[in-house]
Amino acid sequence: MNPPSLMYHDVVAPGHEDASGFPGPAAAHYKLDGEAFERQLTALAGSGLQFPAVTTSPLATDTSCLLTFDDGGASAAHIGTLLSERRMVGHFMVTTSRIGTAGFLNADAIRDLDAGGHIVGSHSHTHPAEISRMPAAMLDAEWRISVERLQQILGRPVSVASVPGGFYSRAVAQAAAAAGICFLFTSEPTVREHIVDGCLILGRYTLWRGMEPATTLALARGTGALRQRQWLEWNLKKPLKRCARPVYHLVRRHWLGEA
Repeated sequence: MNPPSLMYHDVVAPGHEDASGFPGPAAAHYKLDGEAFERQLTALAGSGLQFPAVTTSPLATDTSCLLTFDDGGASAAHIGTLLSERRMVGHFMVTTSRIGTAGFLNADAIRDLDAGGHIVGSHSHTHPAEISRMPAAMLDAEWRISVERLQQILGRPVSVASVPGGFYSRAVAQAAAAAGICFLFTSEPTVREHIVDGCLILGRYTLWRGMEPATTLALARGTGALRQRQWLEWNLKKPLKRCARPVYHLVRRHWLGEA
Protein backbone atom coordinates (compact mmCIF):
# COMPACT_ATOMS: atom_id res chain seq x y z
CA MET A 1 0.00 0.00 0.00
CA ASN A 2 0.97 3.61 -0.55
CA PRO A 3 0.76 6.59 1.80
CA PRO A 4 -2.60 8.40 1.63
CA SER A 5 -2.89 11.28 -0.80
CA LEU A 6 -5.14 14.31 -0.34
CA MET A 7 -6.64 16.05 -3.37
CA TYR A 8 -7.05 19.82 -3.18
CA HIS A 9 -7.78 22.36 -5.88
CA ASP A 10 -7.75 26.16 -5.44
CA VAL A 11 -7.67 28.43 -2.41
CA VAL A 12 -9.68 31.64 -2.82
CA ALA A 13 -11.22 34.53 -0.92
CA PRO A 14 -14.93 34.09 -0.11
CA GLY A 15 -17.04 35.48 -2.93
CA HIS A 16 -14.13 35.34 -5.40
CA GLU A 17 -14.29 31.68 -6.37
CA ASP A 18 -13.64 32.39 -10.05
CA ALA A 19 -10.38 34.26 -9.34
CA SER A 20 -8.34 31.05 -9.51
CA GLY A 21 -8.82 27.94 -11.60
CA PHE A 22 -11.86 26.91 -13.59
CA PRO A 23 -14.97 29.09 -13.16
CA GLY A 24 -18.45 28.05 -12.16
CA PRO A 25 -20.27 26.45 -9.22
CA ALA A 26 -19.05 22.92 -9.92
CA ALA A 27 -15.40 23.95 -9.67
CA ALA A 28 -16.15 26.24 -6.70
CA HIS A 29 -17.34 23.23 -4.69
CA TYR A 30 -13.70 22.12 -4.45
CA LYS A 31 -12.21 25.55 -3.65
CA LEU A 32 -11.34 26.37 -0.03
CA ASP A 33 -11.26 29.86 1.41
CA GLY A 34 -7.86 31.00 2.65
CA GLU A 35 -8.58 30.90 6.38
CA ALA A 36 -10.07 27.42 6.21
CA PHE A 37 -7.10 26.15 4.24
CA GLU A 38 -4.61 27.57 6.71
CA ARG A 39 -6.49 25.92 9.57
CA GLN A 40 -6.20 22.62 7.75
CA LEU A 41 -2.48 23.12 7.17
CA THR A 42 -1.95 23.96 10.85
CA ALA A 43 -3.73 20.77 11.85
CA LEU A 44 -1.75 18.68 9.37
CA ALA A 45 1.56 20.26 10.41
CA GLY A 46 0.90 19.31 14.03
CA SER A 47 -0.18 15.76 13.20
CA GLY A 48 3.24 14.13 13.33
CA LEU A 49 2.91 13.14 9.68
CA GLN A 50 5.47 13.99 7.01
CA PHE A 51 4.49 15.52 3.67
CA PRO A 52 7.19 14.52 1.15
CA ALA A 53 7.36 14.33 -2.62
CA VAL A 54 6.02 11.19 -4.26
CA THR A 55 9.43 10.85 -5.90
CA THR A 56 11.08 10.45 -2.47
CA SER A 57 12.11 6.87 -1.82
CA PRO A 58 11.34 5.02 0.31
CA LEU A 59 8.04 6.54 1.44
CA ALA A 60 6.96 5.56 4.96
CA THR A 61 3.35 4.45 4.55
CA ASP A 62 2.49 4.88 8.23
CA THR A 63 3.88 8.40 8.75
CA SER A 64 3.62 10.05 5.32
CA CYS A 65 0.84 11.83 3.45
CA LEU A 66 0.99 13.31 -0.05
CA LEU A 67 -0.59 16.70 -0.82
CA THR A 68 -1.82 17.31 -4.36
CA PHE A 69 -3.42 20.36 -6.02
CA ASP A 70 -5.24 19.99 -9.33
CA ASP A 71 -5.92 22.35 -12.25
CA GLY A 72 -2.98 24.79 -12.06
CA GLY A 73 -4.99 27.77 -10.83
CA ALA A 74 -3.21 31.01 -9.97
CA SER A 75 -3.66 30.39 -6.23
CA ALA A 76 -1.08 27.60 -6.46
CA ALA A 77 1.67 30.22 -6.15
CA HIS A 78 0.39 31.31 -2.71
CA ILE A 79 -0.31 27.71 -1.69
CA GLY A 80 3.30 26.82 -2.47
CA THR A 81 4.52 29.57 -0.15
CA LEU A 82 2.26 28.38 2.69
CA LEU A 83 3.50 24.81 2.27
CA SER A 84 7.17 25.84 2.18
CA GLU A 85 6.74 27.76 5.43
CA ARG A 86 5.64 24.49 7.03
CA ARG A 87 8.24 22.31 5.26
CA MET A 88 5.57 20.50 3.30
CA VAL A 89 5.89 19.47 -0.34
CA GLY A 90 2.98 20.04 -2.71
CA HIS A 91 2.28 18.30 -6.02
CA PHE A 92 0.82 20.89 -8.42
CA MET A 93 -0.92 19.44 -11.47
CA VAL A 94 -1.15 21.92 -14.32
CA THR A 95 -3.65 22.06 -17.18
CA THR A 96 -1.14 23.22 -19.76
CA SER A 97 -3.53 24.78 -22.30
CA ARG A 98 -4.45 27.28 -19.54
CA ILE A 99 -0.92 28.40 -18.69
CA GLY A 100 -0.74 32.20 -18.71
CA THR A 101 -4.51 32.69 -19.07
CA ALA A 102 -6.73 34.52 -16.59
CA GLY A 103 -6.95 32.69 -13.27
CA PHE A 104 -4.14 30.26 -14.00
CA LEU A 105 -0.39 30.01 -13.37
CA ASN A 106 2.05 31.52 -15.84
CA ALA A 107 5.41 30.00 -16.77
CA ASP A 108 7.36 32.07 -14.22
CA ALA A 109 5.06 30.96 -11.38
CA ILE A 110 5.48 27.34 -12.45
CA ARG A 111 9.25 27.70 -12.35
CA ASP A 112 8.99 29.32 -8.90
CA LEU A 113 7.05 26.34 -7.55
CA ASP A 114 9.67 23.99 -8.91
CA ALA A 115 12.51 26.09 -7.45
CA GLY A 116 10.72 26.05 -4.08
CA GLY A 117 11.04 22.27 -3.91
CA HIS A 118 7.52 21.42 -4.98
CA ILE A 119 6.55 18.93 -7.67
CA VAL A 120 5.02 20.24 -10.90
CA GLY A 121 3.07 17.70 -12.89
CA SER A 122 0.55 17.37 -15.68
CA HIS A 123 -3.23 17.55 -15.36
CA SER A 124 -3.60 16.87 -19.11
CA HIS A 125 -3.41 19.55 -21.80
CA THR A 126 -7.05 20.63 -22.16
CA HIS A 127 -8.78 19.02 -19.12
CA PRO A 128 -11.30 17.07 -21.24
CA ALA A 129 -14.68 16.35 -19.66
CA GLU A 130 -14.24 12.58 -20.01
CA ILE A 131 -10.65 11.75 -20.82
CA SER A 132 -11.31 8.01 -20.58
CA ARG A 133 -13.66 8.16 -23.59
CA MET A 134 -11.22 9.90 -25.93
CA PRO A 135 -9.88 8.13 -29.04
CA ALA A 136 -6.39 6.72 -28.57
CA ALA A 137 -4.64 9.36 -30.70
CA MET A 138 -6.31 12.25 -28.87
CA LEU A 139 -5.64 10.64 -25.49
CA ASP A 140 -1.96 10.23 -26.33
CA ALA A 141 -1.79 13.87 -27.41
CA GLU A 142 -3.36 15.09 -24.14
CA TRP A 143 -0.49 13.67 -22.10
CA ARG A 144 2.32 14.12 -24.63
CA ILE A 145 1.63 17.81 -25.34
CA SER A 146 1.16 18.59 -21.66
CA VAL A 147 4.37 16.86 -20.60
CA GLU A 148 6.36 18.48 -23.41
CA ARG A 149 5.05 21.95 -22.50
CA LEU A 150 5.98 21.56 -18.84
CA GLN A 151 9.41 20.17 -19.72
CA GLN A 152 10.06 23.19 -21.93
CA ILE A 153 9.23 25.48 -19.00
CA LEU A 154 11.16 23.56 -16.34
CA GLY A 155 14.07 22.33 -18.42
CA ARG A 156 13.87 18.81 -17.01
CA PRO A 157 11.70 15.67 -17.21
CA VAL A 158 8.16 15.65 -15.82
CA SER A 159 7.14 12.31 -14.29
CA VAL A 160 4.03 13.08 -12.21
CA ALA A 161 0.43 13.65 -13.34
CA SER A 162 -3.19 13.47 -12.22
CA VAL A 163 -6.29 12.40 -14.15
CA PRO A 164 -8.77 15.21 -14.82
CA GLY A 165 -12.38 14.79 -13.79
CA GLY A 166 -11.94 11.42 -12.11
CA PHE A 167 -12.38 9.52 -15.39
CA TYR A 168 -9.61 6.95 -15.05
CA SER A 169 -9.14 3.89 -17.23
CA ARG A 170 -6.29 1.57 -18.04
CA ALA A 171 -5.95 3.25 -21.44
CA VAL A 172 -5.56 6.62 -19.70
CA ALA A 173 -2.74 5.18 -17.60
CA GLN A 174 -1.07 3.54 -20.58
CA ALA A 175 -1.07 6.82 -22.52
CA ALA A 176 0.35 8.67 -19.50
CA ALA A 177 3.09 6.06 -19.12
CA ALA A 178 3.97 6.36 -22.81
CA ALA A 179 4.41 10.12 -22.29
CA GLY A 180 6.94 9.51 -19.51
CA ILE A 181 4.66 9.64 -16.46
CA CYS A 182 5.85 7.41 -13.62
CA PHE A 183 3.33 8.46 -10.95
CA LEU A 184 -0.32 8.97 -11.87
CA PHE A 185 -2.83 10.22 -9.29
CA THR A 186 -6.48 9.31 -9.77
CA SER A 187 -9.58 10.48 -7.86
CA GLU A 188 -10.34 7.03 -6.46
CA PRO A 189 -10.30 7.14 -2.64
CA THR A 190 -7.88 4.33 -1.84
CA VAL A 191 -4.34 3.63 -0.65
CA ARG A 192 -4.10 0.46 -2.71
CA GLU A 193 -1.45 0.55 -5.38
CA HIS A 194 -1.11 -0.94 -8.82
CA ILE A 195 1.24 -0.44 -11.75
CA VAL A 196 0.40 0.01 -15.43
CA ASP A 197 3.28 -0.13 -17.91
CA GLY A 198 5.73 0.91 -15.20
CA CYS A 199 3.55 3.80 -13.98
CA LEU A 200 2.48 3.71 -10.32
CA ILE A 201 -1.24 4.48 -9.94
CA LEU A 202 -2.17 6.33 -6.73
CA GLY A 203 -5.62 7.06 -5.33
CA ARG A 204 -6.60 10.23 -3.44
CA TYR A 205 -9.07 11.43 -0.84
CA THR A 206 -10.96 14.57 -1.86
CA LEU A 207 -11.14 17.81 0.11
CA TRP A 208 -13.91 20.26 -0.69
CA ARG A 209 -15.36 23.52 0.55
CA GLY A 210 -16.66 23.44 4.12
CA MET A 211 -14.59 20.54 5.39
CA GLU A 212 -13.19 21.00 8.89
CA PRO A 213 -9.57 20.40 9.96
CA ALA A 214 -10.68 17.33 11.92
CA THR A 215 -12.02 15.81 8.70
CA THR A 216 -8.75 16.48 6.92
CA LEU A 217 -6.80 14.85 9.74
CA ALA A 218 -9.06 11.80 9.72
CA LEU A 219 -8.49 11.33 5.98
CA ALA A 220 -4.74 11.81 6.36
CA ARG A 221 -4.43 9.45 9.32
CA GLY A 222 -7.09 6.91 8.39
CA THR A 223 -9.01 7.34 11.63
CA GLY A 224 -12.77 6.98 11.89
CA ALA A 225 -14.81 5.88 8.89
CA LEU A 226 -14.29 8.84 6.53
CA ARG A 227 -11.99 7.02 4.12
CA GLN A 228 -14.42 4.12 3.95
CA ARG A 229 -17.31 6.54 3.35
CA GLN A 230 -15.55 8.19 0.42
CA TRP A 231 -14.67 4.79 -0.99
CA LEU A 232 -18.29 3.62 -0.72
CA GLU A 233 -19.66 6.78 -2.36
CA TRP A 234 -17.11 6.49 -5.16
CA ASN A 235 -18.00 2.88 -5.89
CA LEU A 236 -21.73 3.56 -5.78
CA LYS A 237 -21.23 6.12 -8.57
CA LYS A 238 -19.21 3.77 -10.78
CA PRO A 239 -22.18 2.01 -12.44
CA LEU A 240 -23.78 5.37 -13.27
CA LYS A 241 -20.56 6.71 -14.78
CA ARG A 242 -20.08 3.55 -16.82
CA CYS A 243 -23.61 2.61 -17.90
CA ALA A 244 -25.88 5.61 -17.33
CA ARG A 245 -23.78 8.65 -18.14
CA PRO A 246 -26.66 11.15 -18.70
CA VAL A 247 -28.16 10.23 -15.32
CA TYR A 248 -24.76 10.52 -13.64
CA HIS A 249 -24.13 13.98 -15.09
CA LEU A 250 -27.62 15.14 -14.12
CA VAL A 251 -27.14 13.96 -10.52
CA ARG A 252 -23.67 15.49 -10.36
CA ARG A 253 -24.83 18.88 -11.68
CA HIS A 254 -27.63 18.96 -9.11
CA TRP A 255 -25.24 18.03 -6.28
CA LEU A 256 -22.73 20.70 -7.33
CA GLY A 257 -25.36 23.41 -7.68
CA GLU A 258 -25.38 23.67 -11.48
CA ALA A 259 -28.99 22.55 -11.92
